[in-house]
Amino acid sequence: MKQALAIVLAAALGGMAASAAAQAPAFRHEASLFGSWDDRDEPEKQEILNLNLRYGYFVSPQALAILSLSRLSVDDSSGDAATTTVLLGAKYYFGELRRQGLVPFVDGGVGFTHIDTGVDDGTDLTWEFGGGVALFFTENTSVDAGLRFYNTDTDVRSKGIRGFLGLTTRF
Repeated sequence: MKQALAIVLAAALGGMAASAAAQAPAFRHEASLFGSWDDRDEPEKQEILNLNLRYGYFVSPQALAILSLSRLSVDDSSGDAATTTVLLGAKYYFGELRRQGLVPFVDGGVGFTHIDTGVDDGTDLTWEFGGGVALFFTENTSVDAGLRFYNTDTDVRSKGIRGFLGLTTRF
């Protein structure tokens, strides 16, 4: 009797473990890199560098918690300025992540931006949200493109829309 009960219990636990494994996402982590570089000569000499690094942790097969770090630096005749932004947010894919798939997504985050103009500096609340598409060219790597609305409440309010194109890999 005890042996039969142990077999039934083991089979039930094995079935629950298999069901949980089937629901687990194929990936646990995601890393993205995107940015831009501008070198302008007119109306005045100006160089702008914008780099963004994002780390995501899958909480379900389609949803991630995201930590984002970005750095924007501007070098022109009036001096140098830089901003460093840290955001905590989320991302959701509307479909299965698979090779040769085109998967739309939405994402957003809230955090802080530290601004240093050389003369003045400060830390302010910032947020962004948007979406795009991920075009998978391997099982775990995609080219992502999209738009993000952003807002930073500084002494001078900064807001706008940024387009992005970057690489994302999952592991």
